[in-house]
Order: sequence, then structure tokens, then C-alpha cells
Amino acid sequence: MAREPTPLDLTPALGSVSIKAKTRVSRGYFEGMTAEVALLNKQAVALAADSKASFGSGMNIKTYDSVDKLFNLSREHPVGVMIYGNAEFMRVPWEVIIKEFRERHGATEHATIDDWGDAFFDFAGQFHDFSMRDSELAVFTKTASFLRAIEASALVNRSLEPLITDVETRRVHPALNDLSEGEFLKNFPDLMERYETLLHSRIGDRMNSDIKRQLPRLLHRLAIADIETVARSGLVVAGFGREETFPALINLETDGVIAGRLAVSPRSESRITVDHPADVLPFAVRNVMISMVHGVDPSFLDYSLTVFRDLIRANGDRLINELSRNEQDKSRLMHENAAMSDEFIGVFLDYLRDYIQDMHLGPFASTLQGMPPDEMAWLAESLVHLTSVKMRMSLGPEGVGGPVDTAVITKREGFKWVKRKAPIEALTGPGLGKGD
Repeated sequence: MAREPTPLDLTPALGSVSIKAKTRVSRGYFEGMTAEVALLNKQAVALAADSKASFGSGMNIKTYDSVDKLFNLSREHPVGVMIYGNAEFMRVPWEVIIKEFRERHGATEHATIDDWGDAFFDFAGQFHDFSMRDSELAVFTKTASFLRAIEASALVNRSLEPLITDVETRRVHPALNDLSEGEFLKNFPDLMERYETLLHSRIGDRMNSDIKRQLPRLLHRLAIADIETVARSGLVVAGFGREETFPALINLETDGVIAGRLAVSPRSESRITVDHPADVLPFAVRNVMISMVHGVDPSFLDYSLTVFRDLIRANGDRLINELSRNEQDKSRLMHENAAMSDEFIGVFLDYLRDYIQDMHLGPFASTLQGMPPDEMAWLAESLVHLTSVKMRMSLGPEGVGGPVDTAVITKREGFKWVKRKAPIEALTGPGLGKGD
């Protein structure tokens, strides 16, 4: 069995190259159940998404192979959208919100893709008169992911302080920065009672007064933290705004409406220019696509660099233990050895990045730069299919699968389906097709 090394505290091995990958580690409705990719060059955007999704949790999980994750956002303008993560926004399916936006506001043109994203989330945030109960459910769904950690801290430490300290180091969601603990407790009194009852049923008499006092502060910090949870949804808006000659993409994620605040923030973006003529952006399950483009699996690379760093450090520490004259020199030299090993790995990583750029990413980007739209659609579909094959040959549930929907967006021709699942009209007669 592979040894688990100390985590490598370095810039991610693929951090400097141009591929943008959205990491997802949440356990949402599309838990490990989505593979999506966007390819961009100066002519077009190609979007592809699989169709498998899992709903529910624990033993009550149902999997479907015909879920729509790729949509046309406007019939008049060249804009599309993909969804991943939580399939619902405040208990309303994203598919419903997207299609309603298309009917009510799809004809309204916007200057940039950023403006399209803003307009869509403004609509989503006011789509329904969301009650405080809806907001409380969003908070509970977000914080419940940490219930086991809360229970473990209570049992092992007899306190929640270590967990609070860890959460306080996390980035606060920019939309929730002004949500104070007092306002949070005022808005969600039932949530506190629910957690106290739930935690008491799990740990019994170990639910002491300190834990009861610390629990509200912990839940507040978890609620406002910018962390991946089951409540989070991701949307990818891509295409052309009125003032954009070349395509653009914005990736936004949301935790829902919390205490009257729409918790949405940008995660990544791409803007094609003369100097940046092509881009590849995988979302959700992404390692297979990164391996294809970079020529190396990112998890393997990270593990290898970590082991390499630890071996260098361990060898230096062994020599220091043998040769140092006193404890003061030993402590100083070990500190210098740790810094030197990280620096050595950093230099090695620079050489590795250059190799990846010259031998893999550079040729891939050069080919993509001049690729016609129909070939881009084929490539996008192939990348999703490769992910599906990889997961099928791995242990565990097949997280990606079903038909692959693909579409191409150009400035003048707009959003065009290249391949998609059978539309509803094939089952029910004439009418607008599924995903239109």
C-alpha cells in the first residue's frame, strides 16, 4: 500500500499552465456525477456534458442517465450554460430557473458574458419568494456536511474550539462577509435547537455546557465560510456578449440565499484574445481531462513531488542528526533543510512545467487554436467520454456516463446543438425539444 506522505505545501503542480480546472470535492446531488468541458478558440465555444446524476444520500440514492446539464440560455443570442454540483437552487431545479430565464429575459442582449452571468443570478435570486425556512434549509444543508467532524471534536477534545479555529482560517464568502453572529442567530433560532438535539442524540452526556456555548459560533463560521459543501451549485456561462468579438466564459458558484444575501461568487473565467487564442476548462470530474492535455495525472504528480520532497528532507535530517554538535545547531540546520528541500522542489517544478508546456500543452493549444467548430465539438465529447471510460474501469460507482450532450456557440450562428439526447418532442409530439 502506498505510504501517505506529509501534504506538499507548494503551488499546485499544474498551477502555472493555461488550462483552468475547477476542483470539486463536495457531495452534492451530482456527487462525482458530472464531467463537463469547455473548449474555446477565436471562432467558437464548444461545450460538452455527460448525463448521469445521483439524487439522495446514504442508502437512498437513485441514479439517472438522462439528466440535462447543458442548456441554451437564449434563443436570440449566442450564450449557453452548464450546471454541476447541487441540481437545485433553494429547492427549485436549475433546469426550471434556466428555462424561465430564457423565456422571460433571453431576448435581452448583454454587453459581456459577465453581464449575462450577473443578469441570470439576479433572476435566480428573485425567482421565488424564498422564505426564512428555505434559507435555514440551505444553511443546514451546507453545515450538515461537517456533522461528523463536529461529533468527533466533541468526543475527542470535549470541545469545539479546535474545529472553530480551523474554520476561522478559511476564506469568508464575499457575499456573507457582513453577516454577524448575532444576526445569524436571530435569523436561525430553530437551527440551533435542531443541532443541539441532533448532537445530543449522537454523543449523549458528553454534550457539556462548553460545547453548547461553542456550537452557535461554529455554525455561524461554517455558514459564512467559502467552502465546498453539498449545498453548492456551479454554473458555467459561455458564449459572446454584444461587445465581445471573441468568446468568453465565467464560472460561478452559489450556496443559495442565506439571511437575505445571494451567496454567489466567480470561480474561474476565460477570455479569448489575440494573445490568448485558445483555452480548455474542465469542470467537476477533471483529472482525466487534465491528464490528456498535460500528459501526466495531477494526483500522481502531486504524490510523486511530495514523496520526493520528503525523501530529500529526511536524508538531510539524518545527516544533521549525525553531525550536529548541539541542539541549537541541530534545530537551525533542520529548519534550513526544510526550506531548502521546498526550494529544490520548486526549481524542479519549474523545469517540469516547461516540459509540460513544450511537449504537451503547447502542441494541444496550437492545434485547438485553429480547430474548426465541428472538430471542437468532437474533441469536447471525446474528453467527456474518456472520463466516463476511466471511471467505469475504476473501483466504486460509475460517476460519469449516459449520453454526452455537445453544443457549439459562434458569434453569428449562435447556440447550435451538435449532439444531444432525444428531445421531448420525440416522445410526446411536436414542440420545443428538451434542453432548447
